[in-house]
Amino acid sequence: MVVSDAHKSSVEHYHDIPARIARHLLTSGEDDPTRDDTNVATLRGASPVGVSRRFWTVLGALVLVIFAVTLAVSLVSATHDNSRIDRLKNHGIAVSATVISCIGNLGGSGSNASSYTCVATYAIASANYHEVVGHMSSFAAPGTRVSVVADPSQPSTIELASAVKSSSPSNGVYVAPGLLGVLFVALTVAYLRLLRRPRPSRDQH
Repeated sequence: MVVSDAHKSSVEHYHDIPARIARHLLTSGEDDPTRDDTNVATLRGASPVGVSRRFWTVLGALVLVIFAVTLAVSLVSATHDNSRIDRLKNHGIAVSATVISCIGNLGGSGSNASSYTCVATYAIASANYHEVVGHMSSFAAPGTRVSVVADPSQPSTIELASAVKSSSPSNGVYVAPGLLGVLFVALTVAYLRLLRRPRPSRDQH
């Protein structure tokens, strides 16, 4: 049978398709000037984002503000405690209170009571109060009368008379605020030095 030249050329064309596909796959990634490597890099992982100097500046200022508030609260609390002790010792109102309930507070081990929360009733200037007695370290049965001292500026606050007698204002309460103050000054100085440091050229644009 005689095969025409056109038919022979068509057969060779179809036989050559797999070879051409293989060559295309092997050479498609080599030195292609039109290929965009940006998408490939993006798929491999996001590009790192730097934190600007302004972010650290704002964060440092926020930390200093929180630290200053904590320091102020600590200092006011220490001053208030000393003032309360002084008022109770020198201007406190001595009264006799009647215990109506007393509950033990468990200590760290959970087996023994470390202190007691006792509620007592008492009267000052024809006004009746039902308040917790401060510094109760021993149990008092309901109906027991105890000697307490009421704060003249706040009669609803009472302390056990024996505890008031043995207490006194102390400068030791200012140790913690003092340490916080020193740390606050050091952090403030470091922050100001950071602000005065010349900015890198990349942060100036």
